[in-house]
Amino acid sequence: MKDKDYIERILKYADKITKYMSNVTSFNEFALNEEKIDAVILNLEQIGETAKRITETIKQDYQEIEWTNIIGLRNMISHEYEGISLEIIYDIATKNVRDLLNKLR
Repeated sequence: MKDKDYIERILKYADKITKYMSNVTSFNEFALNEEKIDAVILNLEQIGETAKRITETIKQDYQEIEWTNIIGLRNMISHEYEGISLEIIYDIATKNVRDLLNKLR
């Protein structure tokens, strides 16, 4: 698979998160909806997993993206799922994902 395909995958997962969060108006609303939590976390994990496969050349082209943090979040989700702060997930889903979309597009 090529970097272009990986970028397209990341965009797809990020778009899904944006869609899932589009009608969420508060952290409390998010925290009470297990399906949204699971859907957002799964897609964040997929973004991180895909980011691991992108070549260093592309990562250098997109230096403004915090690739290490994206991959680190994936590792945290994979290994410490129950210990993840929902506040952090909410902030990432409502702020960082849109920023990632803008930078990749």
